[in-house]
Amino acid sequence: MSRKTTGNAGEQAARRLLEQHGLQHVQSNYRCDLGEIDLIMRDHHHWVFVEVKSRDNEVFAHILEQITAAQCQRIRRCAQFFLMEHQLNEHTTALRFDVVTVVNSTQQAQWLQDAF
Repeated sequence: MSRKTTGNAGEQAARRLLEQHGLQHVQSNYRCDLGEIDLIMRDHHHWVFVEVKSRDNEVFAHILEQITAAQCQRIRRCAQFFLMEHQLNEHTTALRFDVVTVVNSTQQAQWLQDAF
């Protein structure tokens, strides 16, 4: 499976998982000059910005070891840009940054809330 196919399958599985837990999908693959956010979701109180990590097999490093500090910073900046575009104040809007890992071969998903 190509990296793009693996990533798309993982993002779809992550979205299903989050929707099963009551989150509402807002946007997939949000891009701006500052970076990309895999999924943007809403729960009752938060805008949730989700980084999805997917693999074809079960060989995974620890969930947080897969995301660098620079990547977290890019996601945060991209989220700030999203909020600005939607006329939301980043200081008064409840935000959360989550990570979902997906093993495509088994559709096993792991969700870490408030990951960074």
